Amino acid sequence: MNPTWAVNLLQTCMGLCPGERVLALVDEPLRPAGEALCAAAGDLGAAAVALRVVAGRRGLAVVPEAFLQQVGAADVIVSLMSGLDLERESPFLRAGLAAFRAVGRGRWAAGACIDESVLQEELNCDFQAVAAQTAETAASLVGAEKVQITTGAGTDLRFCLGGRPVYQDSGLLRTPGAYGNLPPGEAFVAPLEDSAEGRLVVDLSLGDIPLDEPVVLTFRGGLAVAVEGGAAARELARRLGADPRAWTLCEFGLGTNSGAHVRGRAPLDEKVLGTAHVALGGNTHFGGRNAVDSHYDCVFLAERVRYF
Repeated sequence: MNPTWAVNLLQTCMGLCPGERVLALVDEPLRPAGEALCAAAGDLGAAAVALRVVAGRRGLAVVPEAFLQQVGAADVIVSLMSGLDLERESPFLRAGLAAFRAVGRGRWAAGACIDESVLQEELNCDFQAVAAQTAETAASLVGAEKVQITTGAGTDLRFCLGGRPVYQDSGLLRTPGAYGNLPPGEAFVAPLEDSAEGRLVVDLSLGDIPLDEPVVLTFRGGLAVAVEGGAAARELARRLGADPRAWTLCEFGLGTNSGAHVRGRAPLDEKVLGTAHVALGGNTHFGGRNAVDSHYDCVFLAERVRYF
């Protein structure tokens, strides 16, 4: 019997139709999950199913042309990675995503920090309910000019949205070129890059950097001008260096997935209903103007969020 998470993902999230081609990309720890996904796709009527175990950051730097052809020909692509390394992106995934966007015909769902418990819980979520909550949350952001966030942990942060578009990671990837996260569940926007003022206490997760204690960021004119905390704060400072673009508040998002759980891993925590996140770094691919490669999500509990 196929696992329910695989059937749920293929049918509800991806809208798999009989006769479509499916490509599963996994790293070695998730090989069994990839095999289960391919078996489910075959039973659901996929015409062609392929599994590729993607090398990590220490793998081959040259991506085979055959892999890029597979990506371009696939109708449904699901990538599941057990880890996250923001300093060293997998060349396979980077090149594959570029090929996917160039063709613009398939649908891609991508997950990082995935383990068996995430498969059984988060990927067994009610994708339709997540989509409805995401649409409702996005609607509350549309038309808002300013946002203020306050929390009991000490956050008091303000920024402007300036009429920029609000995006939805709804979990329903059924149109050509659609790309989304696993698990799904957030409404997000690129604030005006020079508008953030105040204090942010990051107490749930921060990119791929383990939090030994909360990281406190002070913002002036859109930039994080001070960072306080322990080892995580020092590691963030090391990675971002002196480039002001890397320290720019580039994203605001609200989690919308009631079936997700806080696990101390940013790609998962930012989807949890009741959490919020802001990010430092690049945002040109979702309506912003800050062009830089780095992007670090800072996740915290959204205790009080006000719109003006």
